[in-house]
Amino acid sequence: MIAAVLSIISIPHWSIAAAQLFVLLCALGCSIYLFAMRPDRFWYAGRAVAESIKTITWRYVCRAEPFQGDDAVARNDFSQTLKQIVEQNREVCQSLTEHLEGQQFTPVMEEMRSLPLEKRRETYAQSRISDQLTWYAKKAAFNRRMSRYFFWALIAVNTIAVICAALRMVFAAQPYWPTDAFVAMAASVLSWMQAKRFSELAASYALAAHEISLIREKSMLPNTQDEFSQFVGDAENAFSREHTQWVARKDV
Repeated sequence: MIAAVLSIISIPHWSIAAAQLFVLLCALGCSIYLFAMRPDRFWYAGRAVAESIKTITWRYVCRAEPFQGDDAVARNDFSQTLKQIVEQNREVCQSLTEHLEGQQFTPVMEEMRSLPLEKRRETYAQSRISDQLTWYAKKAAFNRRMSRYFFWALIAVNTIAVICAALRMVFAAQPYWPTDAFVAMAASVLSWMQAKRFSELAASYALAAHEISLIREKSMLPNTQDEFSQFVGDAENAFSREHTQWVARKDV
């Protein structure tokens, strides 16, 4: 788009052509870097690791399957599961250099695990389910809002391009019109909308929020440890499924 703007500048100086060439080379370099390095894949892989660790942590502190047994056995199983996650995502974990000295079993985790069933059930409903519901609801609203903004931006830019094209027919003697620049801008906006999939993600996030809302309604039903363990397992499986579907929609 910047190159298109530079192309309509009528100053006959080599610096304008050099600036246009520089912009095009930068765009080419960015395209090659994104294709070769795929930094988005690394980000999504990092998020997948975080979601996996978060899931097993909530299962552990809630005494849910597969950590519902004796504390010593549960600690060992948690450590082994955490080790498996790290080994399966070695490339990502090698780049995570912060908090390396942190505890794997924090006092807060042990404190929550030792709480009565009612307290663990209440904490899980408020700090896990409601947190997930809020996140998905906000994402749905954000993507819906962005979809509207970019749609109207596309309409506005295309309208200006049409007006410029019509005026060029009337004022044919005028040699320079920014029509090409607005056409390039409209193409950029459309490409961004297709890449970000605002409408599709808004619908997906909204559906996930509705499903999590139903899970929250059932959060106070379990009255025994076995029922609560089963409920947490089902809820975490649902959260993991939503994350997997989200990654698939992003073509990762």
